[in-house]
Amino acid sequence: LHSPDDVYPGPFTYKRFWFRDAAFIIHALLCAGLTDRAERALARFPARQTALGYFRSQEGEWDANGEVLWILQRFAALTGRPLASEWLGPIRRGARWIMRKRLSDDLNAPHAGLLPPGFSAEHLGPNDYYYWDDFWGIAGLRAAASLLADTDPDRSREFAQAADDFATAVERSLTSCAARLGRPAMPASPYRRLDAGAIGSLACGYPVQLYAADDPRLLDCVAFLLDRCFVNGAFYQDMIHSGLNAYLTLHVAQVLLRAGDPRHLELMDAVAALASPTGQWPEAIHPRTGGGCMGDGHHVWAAAEWLLMMRNCFVREEGARLILCAGIPARWLDQTAPIHFGPAPTTFGAVTIVITPEPNNAPRVDWQGDWHRCAPPIEIRLPGFTPVNPEAGMHTTTLVKLEMDA
Repeated sequence: LHSPDDVYPGPFTYKRFWFRDAAFIIHALLCAGLTDRAERALARFPARQTALGYFRSQEGEWDANGEVLWILQRFAALTGRPLASEWLGPIRRGARWIMRKRLSDDLNAPHAGLLPPGFSAEHLGPNDYYYWDDFWGIAGLRAAASLLADTDPDRSREFAQAADDFATAVERSLTSCAARLGRPAMPASPYRRLDAGAIGSLACGYPVQLYAADDPRLLDCVAFLLDRCFVNGAFYQDMIHSGLNAYLTLHVAQVLLRAGDPRHLELMDAVAALASPTGQWPEAIHPRTGGGCMGDGHHVWAAAEWLLMMRNCFVREEGARLILCAGIPARWLDQTAPIHFGPAPTTFGAVTIVITPEPNNAPRVDWQGDWHRCAPPIEIRLPGFTPVNPEAGMHTTTLVKLEMDA
């Protein structure tokens, strides 16, 4: 309903286009197997690119180019096919725009080498040097390098080096923040204290996975948010988009899931409890009434994040590995019927998973892949059971209950 041509995040006040919302919504379309619809929406992107390479939906949002390049790379990876040749020019121009937009590395300031101040994801607050923009910029340059690796290796190397240089500037800036704040958690910008806007800095862990799942900066940022910015079990954004936010709560849950932290389920349950009778979420939810208090009542970015959360509970990529079943709640195994999921697109190919509960508490996991090339290394991490790394060629395993320390 919200991707007839352009993708838009709401049926009424948000019936307009943002690259930011579109990237997440199209990612959900791809992960749901709605490839043609996603491709149709992506095909409309180049018309919004300026002559200088800026993918502009709203002026002053410096995250857009990174998001466009990232979702294009996800499209290519999830479908297993290269982009059409007419995309090569927009990719080059989009990546060079990021390179030109960065501030000088020679500035004697915490924002040296970062993107200039903008309002970015507008729930972060007033104009500032947002790490959210920077993480998307790095991800976009890495995506461009990957997309051009076969057709334009010189530009691919140029963009990969540019991504490394950008990442070095961000590392330098974050080091200054850690010294100023006395802890590794990442604020929204080099000049902010830790506040609710720090939620944007989680982008380095989800969705772009620039940082390892156990990176101290990422986990300390989550620790701060859980301690200071959650109300009734959900993330409370107290700037501009004031209210409980379903999709940002799920961003925290995704970081916890990657880290193997079982608290991801508490956040999922909180978001499920906030859903409307039609199974949707307003962009901001009043913590007392439970009703919408900002934005559209059926916010499609929120719906997309719920789909992506469910998908990643069953199957997600972690580098060159495929992780299965890492977010399955124990209560789902209190039944006799098998749990089916898929075929689900992944960067390695489509995978189908069946979890069969057993009376002796030894569930069997079966999987089958229609791989793009060869089968990837697979890890099965069903919570409460000993992790399994199946040998190549295996398609089934019976899990053993994890022995807990006394």
